Amino acid sequence: MSDDLAGELLRRLEADRDRAVGFLQDLLQAPSPNPPGDTRAVADLVLAALHAAGLEATVISPHPQMPNVIASFQGERPGRHLVLNGHMDVFPVAAHEWRRDPWGAALDEGRIYGRGACDMKAGLASLLLAFLHLHAMRDRLAGKLTFTAVSDEETFGPWGARYLFEHHRALMLGDCLLSGEPSSPLCVRFGEKSPYWIAITVRAAGGHGAYTHVSASATKIAGRIATALEAVTEIPTHPPDNLMAMFRDAQIAAQIDAGCGAGHAAIIPEVTLNIGRLSGGLKMNVLPSECRIEADIRLPIGTTRTELRSHIERIMADFPDATWEEISPPEDQPSWSDPDGEMMQLLRATANELRGSLPVPVVTLGGTDTRLWRYHGVPAYAYGPSPESMGGADENVLVEDYLHILRTHTLASARYLRQ
Repeated sequence: MSDDLAGELLRRLEADRDRAVGFLQDLLQAPSPNPPGDTRAVADLVLAALHAAGLEATVISPHPQMPNVIASFQGERPGRHLVLNGHMDVFPVAAHEWRRDPWGAALDEGRIYGRGACDMKAGLASLLLAFLHLHAMRDRLAGKLTFTAVSDEETFGPWGARYLFEHHRALMLGDCLLSGEPSSPLCVRFGEKSPYWIAITVRAAGGHGAYTHVSASATKIAGRIATALEAVTEIPTHPPDNLMAMFRDAQIAAQIDAGCGAGHAAIIPEVTLNIGRLSGGLKMNVLPSECRIEADIRLPIGTTRTELRSHIERIMADFPDATWEEISPPEDQPSWSDPDGEMMQLLRATANELRGSLPVPVVTLGGTDTRLWRYHGVPAYAYGPSPESMGGADENVLVEDYLHILRTHTLASARYLRQ
C-alpha cells in the first residue's frame, strides 16, 4: 500500500474520532445480553451506518430476534476476499455487581464502561468503521471486502455464524478472516482453546430432610462429582512443539500476561475446568431428588474431545445415580492458524508502526467464531482490546486502545487488499 493511501486513511480516521467514540457508545446503549440474545437494536444501528454510507446489506434472521447482517463491496481491481467479522450479542449482566449503569456507556477518565465494551462491541464498531472508511476509498483497493455482524456467538452460534456457515457458506468464507475479539493491543490471536461443555443430572428418591437414612441427597452426590471432575485438569496434553517453544519464551510469555492477564501464558497448554452452575433442591428441609451440574472444560490445542470423553466416562462410572451429556457442538475442536501468516504479519507490523509496540502471537483461552473459518481452511486472526474486564462487572475499554485498534484494522485490511 502506498504511503499516500495510508496517510489519507489516518487523516480520515483522526477527523472521524468523535464519531467513532459516539458510535461505540450507541452500540453499548443498545442492550443485547445472551441469553436471551435479542440483537435487533444493535443490528438497527449497524444497518443505519451502512445505509448512511450508501451500502446495501443482507439480513438473515433464522431466529426472529437474532438477525445477522452481511455487507460487501468490490475494489477497483480483482483480488482477494477479506472478511471482517464481529458479534452483536454480549454476556448477561448481574446488575447488583456493577457500580455503573451496564447500558449507560459512561465515558470516565479515558474509559468507556458498559456490557460488551471489550467483548466485543469495541471490536464490532472498529471493524464496521474500518469497512466504511475502506468503502469510501474502494477505487484504490483490489479484491473484495465483506463485513459480517452476527448474533448468538455467546452460545456457539446456532442462529449466528454457525447457521450462516451451514446455509450461506459462500457469503462467509473469503480468503482470510479478521476479527476484533479481545486480544489486547499487545497480542494477536491466531488460535484458541475449544469449549467442551457438559451437563450432568443426578437423581435420587428424595424425601423429608430429617430422614437422611431414607434417600441419598442429589446435591451431595453432585458436590462429589464436581470435586471428582477436577481430575480432568491433570490430563497430559501434547500441544505442537513449535507452539510450546513460543509460549515458553520468557519474554513472549511476559507480554502475553501483560496483555491478556497474569497467568494466561501458563495455562495455554492445560485443560481447565469451571463448574459454571450447580442447581438442585426444593427447600431446606427436603432431601433433594435432582441436581444439575453444568461444567465448562477448555481443551488446549493437541487435545481432542475423544480423549477427554474417555476420562469423563471413567469418572462418571463411580456415580451410578448420575447421567451426563455433551451440550457443546460435536464438531468443535481447538483451532489455530499459521502464527507467521500474512495477516499476522500485517497486524503486527501495522500496530508496531502506529504505536511503537510489536504485538506477540497468542493462543487464547476462550472460544470465538473465528474457529468456523479455520475449520473451513481459512486463516483467521483477532486483534482487539484488552480482555481484562471481559464478562465482569464494570466492563470497559480504553478509548485510546479502541482508536488504535480501529487504525490497525483499517490499515492492515487495506494492505491485505493491496497485496
